[in-house]
Amino acid sequence: METFVAKHLNDFETGKISRRGLIETLTLAATTAYAAGSANAAESGGLKAALVNHISYTCPDFQKAADWYSMVFNLDQVGATKRDVALPFGKKGDQPYGVAATDVPLTHLIIRSRDLNAPPPTGGPPRRKSAAVVDHIAYTVADFDQARAKARLAAMGVKGLREAGKYSLHMEDVFGYDVQISGIEETALSGAG
Repeated sequence: METFVAKHLNDFETGKISRRGLIETLTLAATTAYAAGSANAAESGGLKAALVNHISYTCPDFQKAADWYSMVFNLDQVGATKRDVALPFGKKGDQPYGVAATDVPLTHLIIRSRDLNAPPPTGGPPRRKSAAVVDHIAYTVADFDQARAKARLAAMGVKGLREAGKYSLHMEDVFGYDVQISGIEETALSGAG
């Protein structure tokens, strides 16, 4: 990598490439090196969480809560249904704060109301009886492949594995708390949660 950087710095200093060309080349090289390192690290152990994908907040009146979060944090409400709505931390087309890559999804809050007496989803943990609760958290996993992730998690003895759409899996942590992992395709606008 040092030789690569030195060559491109020399090209810049001798006028062969512009400052913009140097920055773009070095940024691409650094991103590629980081991604390769992340993939290697993930292969050697568990999955590598890249960022928080979403927080799922269950409460008695999702619209009342969504209006409050929208007002207090200036969040848009998108994808509303009769039981939930997503509030992305940014506007459509924005990048997460401090992130240069353009393919990183916005973290979002999902606010929902559920019948707490209804049976749990197939294979899921029992519904919590609290009036307002964060019922799960989702992490975005770089290079997510559902079948590969499911096999690796099962091999690690992770309990409660269940699919949640094409780009997502749910599981139970050591205390039975619902944890979701998602690929970068799973966003507030793709029906996450």
